[in-house]
Amino acid sequence: MLLAGTPEFLVFTLVLMRMSGFVFLNPILGRKNIPAVFKTGLALVLALVVYPQAEPAGEEVTSAVVYAVLLLKEFALGYLLGFVMQLFDMVVSFAGSVIDFQMGLSMATVYDAQNGTQIALTGNILQIYYLLLFFAVDGHLALLKILMTSQDIVPYAALKLGTGSAQAVLQIFTECVVLAVKLAFPIIAFEFLVEVATGLLMRIIPQINLFVMSIQLRVIIGLAMMVFLISPAGDYLKGIISQMMQGLQDVLRTVNI
Repeated sequence: MLLAGTPEFLVFTLVLMRMSGFVFLNPILGRKNIPAVFKTGLALVLALVVYPQAEPAGEEVTSAVVYAVLLLKEFALGYLLGFVMQLFDMVVSFAGSVIDFQMGLSMATVYDAQNGTQIALTGNILQIYYLLLFFAVDGHLALLKILMTSQDIVPYAALKLGTGSAQAVLQIFTECVVLAVKLAFPIIAFEFLVEVATGLLMRIIPQINLFVMSIQLRVIIGLAMMVFLISPAGDYLKGIISQMMQGLQDVLRTVNI
């Protein structure tokens, strides 16, 4: 029996470390513009919610070194789950960068407080849209359910961190790249058609300087397409959120393989 004869406080700290790792790399709950006090309090609240159901099963704590290793493992698992969420969050920012490049707005960037870098304007809009949809479809409740049931898949203090988790994360990364390209593809296709049409007109009517007009036309068509695709994009982003939840569960299932 794990932690036989030790205070329940030790079990609580294992839960707290898993929740802390999850919160601090979480792209939604652990953003850099959120005060550290709030994130620490959130991790503590999550630990208090999950702790009553915690049933550790693993090696017995015989020394401070073993206990420290167990804490680091739990933090690593939470950090890994947060990293998976980060990958799915990068889908919208990467798609926005591709869209802005096609529209000729790649130089129009805004500061991203989450990553501390400049982000594409369209990517920022998509991230806000994604964040609103996440809470609209009760994604935060789904996350809480995954955290509360994570012990059923990976009991506390029984984490091995095998190579299966690395393979699962690599697979998720590949899927995220494909998802980003699919999200940006409609606008990429229309911008490509605009380029082809502009090239044909310049060949047919060389007297007209369409180069300057094409730049403005690409921006106008790109913005029009974004307005037209706002509803389908919402449905697509909801699918991404569902895939993210599935990805978190897949990582939990493979973490000990």
